Formats: sequence, structure tokens, C-alpha cells
Amino acid sequence: MHNNYKNLKINKNLPLLICDADEVLFEFMKSFEIYLNENNMNFTYESFKLNGNIIKIDTKEIISKDLIPSIISNFFKNYTSKMPLIRGAKDNLKILKKHLNIIILSNIPEAYAKDRIKLLKNNNMNYNFICNKGPKGKICKELEKLTNKNIFFVDDLPNQIESVKTNTKNVTTIHFLQNKKLLKIIPKVKYSDFNTRNWNEIKKIILNNI
Repeated sequence: MHNNYKNLKINKNLPLLICDADEVLFEFMKSFEIYLNENNMNFTYESFKLNGNIIKIDTKEIISKDLIPSIISNFFKNYTSKMPLIRGAKDNLKILKKHLNIIILSNIPEAYAKDRIKLLKNNNMNYNFICNKGPKGKICKELEKLTNKNIFFVDDLPNQIESVKTNTKNVTTIHFLQNKKLLKIIPKVKYSDFNTRNWNEIKKIILNNI
């Protein structure tokens, strides 16, 4: 696994899957809720964003947006190494790896990327890994050059789907989200070629369009 995409082990003659991690491979929100509760905070699910949704349990006071970066950092520090897997992710990736290259493209804070890579390895998910920051369209535009075959991108965030779709030419975008609480508040996903709720569907979409 590598952070430098130029050193990735990619077979140009195979298609490519670029896959997000939080809420796609790992149960981010369930783990985040546990962390918040342990620290006298709660997530209200009023909107599809962090700012404005984190409150103190005892006073119901909304946490200032200036404090959110440190909350997220401390969460990843304590939970990156123990987040449970999304149902079906491991088994379906194992099947898909027989047909294509796989890159995990994660916006985890760089300080905790090693913990994420270790957890992937502990789950026998030894795939190429890139630690990204911000929109993923630019890096996916570069990753397009790694293969002459079809490319698929899976993410749970509408803004990342849009970033990739508007910055690349030949990437099939798949929006995936299975968390029922998030599904109730997610804005419309406008730039996805496919929308899925489980990993079996992702596998079928890719194998049917490979």
C-alpha cells in the first residue's frame, strides 16, 4: 500500500476501482456516535454535515464549528484502528480483485493513515492505499492515466461524486450509502451514474460494466 499514486502496483490491462473508506468500507457514523456519547456529545442528524449537528448532551448546546476539526482528529486517533467493516465490503472486494485493480482513496487525516492501513491488513484487505485531502476529482484525474480499461469510483458523499464526475472523462461514479439515518437527510446525488445501498449491488454494477 502506498500514499504516492505514482508508485502504485497497477496492471494497465485491468479495469480500476477507486473506493472510499469511511461509510463505504468502515462504519464511520456508528463509531463516531459512540465516540461523541463517550465525550458528552451527540449527533442530531438534522442535516448532512458535521457543523450544527454536534451538541452537548447535558446542555443541548451546539458545538462551535471551530472545535469540530479537533473533535474529528481525536475521534480518528481513538477509533481508526477499531472501526467495524460495512457489511459485504470485504467479501465483495475479494471477488472484484480477481477482475480489476483496487485503490482505497481515503480522506482520513494523514496522521492516522497508518492505523487505517493496518486495520485493512488485519482484515486481509491488502489493497493500494492513497491518503487524500479535500475534493477527489484532481487525484482521480491522475489515476485515470494508470489504466486503459474502465474505471469505477465509489463514495458516500455527493460532493465527492460531483468532484470526480466533473474532473474526469472516463470514470463511472457509484454513490453508495447504507446508513439509514444518513439516508434520511442526504441531499440529492446529481452526478452519480449509479446509486446503491449494499455491496452486492456494487459488485453487480461493476461486473456488468467491466
